[in-house]
Amino acid sequence: MAYSRLPLKDPRTIARDIPGICDILFPQLTAGTVLYFNKRTRSIDNVKEIPNSYIEKSSIQHAMLFEIAYARGEQMLDGKTTPDWDDCLEVAIKRQRRHFDAVLPDKLKDADKLVAEWVGKNIANMLYGLHAGATDTELVRSPRVFGFQWLAPGEGDFSFSDTLIEVKCTSKNFSSADYRQILIYWLLSYASAIELGTTEWLTGVLMNPRLNRVVEVSFNELIQVTAAGKSKIEIIELFNSVVGDYALKELAEFKM
Repeated sequence: MAYSRLPLKDPRTIARDIPGICDILFPQLTAGTVLYFNKRTRSIDNVKEIPNSYIEKSSIQHAMLFEIAYARGEQMLDGKTTPDWDDCLEVAIKRQRRHFDAVLPDKLKDADKLVAEWVGKNIANMLYGLHAGATDTELVRSPRVFGFQWLAPGEGDFSFSDTLIEVKCTSKNFSSADYRQILIYWLLSYASAIELGTTEWLTGVLMNPRLNRVVEVSFNELIQVTAAGKSKIEIIELFNSVVGDYALKELAEFKM
């Protein structure tokens, strides 16, 4: 099949913008299932939720604001106590342009910096808390998510050992789209582990540094609950078939 003729889509796009693929693979990822796992939400000690009133004072698009905070959190992980806001802006703009039409701020106001500093500190402290029991392993930024057929490679947020961590700066609980994303990332890690001998992620973590909320789940359990009894191998085989069928449909429309 001429996958090279298809516009490549990264794994994040597949998980969040083409949910039908996950509906076939994980048909029991329902609202009830999401509620079931969200009941396990916990907080990290010495991390404070940022009041919504502070965020409302910022004039920057929220997606960009939290991308700046994410970059500031990375600076803190590097031990930089003094923020380099120009660098944070540069990193945030580059990342936002991968997925969105970024609205570029002219400069950061004090209200923007307050939120970005607070959330960035939460990101760093929550990661320290999650990583505390695995200090013999490296905390990896932007771990690689392997491609598959016409799916381009992508990047996660953080990982250590066989644990994947995805950061979600929202005002709500974790959603079905968030669980779809980590399931697709797990699936691609499993496919790569079979073919290339790379590490399969065994644990998924959803982390919200805005609200200080964390859900940690074993992928084996998540699959057992959502995949309607299918084994990992059966999921891979079905995935191969589904993305192949999707490619045929896209190619047919491309030729019209």
